[in-house]
Amino acid sequence: MTSIRHALAATALACAALTLTACQPEDTAEATGTASPTGTASPSASASPTAKGGCPTLAKGHKYVLVESVSGAMNTLTTKDAVQHCSSTEGAFYQAGGKEHEYTVESGDTPITLLHVKKSGPAKTTAAGGGLEHIRVCVNGTAQDTATAKADTSDCYGENYFDVAVGGDGKLTEMTELFGS
Repeated sequence: MTSIRHALAATALACAALTLTACQPEDTAEATGTASPTGTASPSASASPTAKGGCPTLAKGHKYVLVESVSGAMNTLTTKDAVQHCSSTEGAFYQAGGKEHEYTVESGDTPITLLHVKKSGPAKTTAAGGGLEHIRVCVNGTAQDTATAKADTSDCYGENYFDVAVGGDGKLTEMTELFGS
């Protein structure tokens, strides 16, 4: 079980590294995963783990949240601020405990990266392309068309923690589901 967990963590962290490097200016060198973490949050910090289970660094303008519910016309996310904890043997894990917020996504094209149980590796989608629907099923546990019918949550990773970018207008411009130990 531990080796599967580590394999999933490595895959998720590699995808997070790719997501973070996509936000860099074009002339910035591509992240190779060999840089050691500096302990400060900066856009150029490596999101790749160290050999002893290091944790990713949060990019500038991003924050960790626990998605508690998706409501309205699948456009309002109720979240709680979260913090990352890091273990040298298990890697990153997250804990909610901050202020509760309600967010909407910037548009239907807002990129969302999700973890799946049934599929290999993270899947990139958009808010309107099934991303918010998947999050709603996993967080609320109910089918999209009703708030009472039980949904099939067998493809849900289950922790519902996300790295999100919040635009100047207070809307989510990017969401990446996080793997935690």
